[in-house]
Order: sequence, then C-alpha cells, then structure tokens
Amino acid sequence: MTGPLEVLAGLPVFVAHGGPGSTWQALVTGFAVGLLLIVALAVAGRIRLTSADDLVLPLAAVAVLSSLAPLADYWLSDWVGWAFPMGLAMLAGLLLAAFTSLELTLRSPLTWAVTAVAVVGALVLYAPITRAWHPPADYLPLADDAQVEILVPEEGAQIEAGTFEVAVAVTGGSIGPGNAALVDLPPDPEEAGGLAVSLDGERIVTSYLEDCSIEQPCQTVTFPIEVEAGTHELFVEFTRGDGMPLAPQVTARVTFEVN
Repeated sequence: MTGPLEVLAGLPVFVAHGGPGSTWQALVTGFAVGLLLIVALAVAGRIRLTSADDLVLPLAAVAVLSSLAPLADYWLSDWVGWAFPMGLAMLAGLLLAAFTSLELTLRSPLTWAVTAVAVVGALVLYAPITRAWHPPADYLPLADDAQVEILVPEEGAQIEAGTFEVAVAVTGGSIGPGNAALVDLPPDPEEAGGLAVSLDGERIVTSYLEDCSIEQPCQTVTFPIEVEAGTHELFVEFTRGDGMPLAPQVTARVTFEVN
C-alpha cells in the first residue's frame, strides 16, 4: 500500500502554478499564519472560544488579512511546505475548542497536542510537500533556450466580450498534448512540453485546436477562452510535458481590455 508521503513525493502533475510567485501558496501561508495567531491569542486568554460563533470574527479577520498575501507572493510561497501542515493542525485545534469542551489554554492537553502535531507534521511533510508543490530550482528540469510567446492577444489589445482564441508559440522547444506520463516524454524536457495557463491569477483548462502529440509536437497552439468586460491579465508558463515547471521558469504574460 502506498502511504501519503509517497503519494505527495511522487505527484507528477502540478494542478496549479508552483514555485516562486505562486499566489495560491502565498494565500495558504498567510491563512496558516493567521490561524497560528488566533491560537496564540486564545492560549493567552485574549479571545474566548466556547462556541462556533466565537470563530466567526477571528476567521473573517484572517481571511481578509491573508488576501493581502499575494502582494508578497514571491517570498511567502516559499513557506508553503511549513505552513500547510501547521495550518491544518491549528484549524483542527480551533474547531475542537469551539465545538467541544476542550480548551486552548497554556496548560491544557489540547494546546500541547496541537503544538506537537503542528511541529511533527511540518517536519515530516515539509520535504514531500515542497517537492510536489514548490520544488526548488535544483530539483527542476533545466530550460536551455526555450521561450514562450503569447501571439494573440497582444499587449494592450481590445477584444470583444465572449469567446476568443488565444495563440501561443514556443521556440527552442515544442508543445505536446500536456499531462503526459514522464516515462513517455523525450529526454529533452523542452520537447513535447505543456502549457499552464492562468487568467487573472486563476488556472484555466485549455483544449488545443491542434492535434499535438509526443511524436509530432506543435510549435504554435490555439485554444478558446471566455472573457467578460474589463481588464485582464493572461499568464502562460511553458513546462515539461508532465506539468513540472522548468528552471529557470519559461513564462509570458499580456494585459488586454475586453469591451
């Protein structure tokens, strides 16, 4: 049977942008730090947690403050390996204190149990979480000369609301079907690569209009996306064919207007 650590360590596909600047990882880190502060205030006797209602205001405050985390996403995202297990332990402790007779005080068993789980969880899970979600540069496949370019839309373009086709080109490499198994990919990580596409910071699923395969990859692909009126930023990252980011990252972004 495969344990949770092996599963985390062996995840081949990245479900969202990882590495420095990952906004969702910065949000996780910010929220975890906020939960730690709530627990610390409860242990110090500054707030009471005797019912579910007592959690509403503190959690709302943490949600608001953690929304500022993307402003420092390049640094905060580096801490997700520590923050995620710690945050889960803090959240479990807060829920137990609010919904049961257990208390978060300096000498209570719950406080020491939460602390122990947070420390042990962070120490044990840091490495596999980092490898799966935020791999260091020396762990990533190297990008030699690959470059990615967003052909459509161009920077500052004016587009009508609705569905339109995005065009992306890769030089110094090629684009495969994406989400392929590592064993099926060519030795060069820049060949038959994948594209991770985000619109306004949210990952979107793409479906190429071209038939790109590992044996016959594409240099340029097009795919439809739907946009509403307003200013939008399109971000594209060229990855290895299984979704693993390259080092250094190969990215492109454009800002455009939708009428």
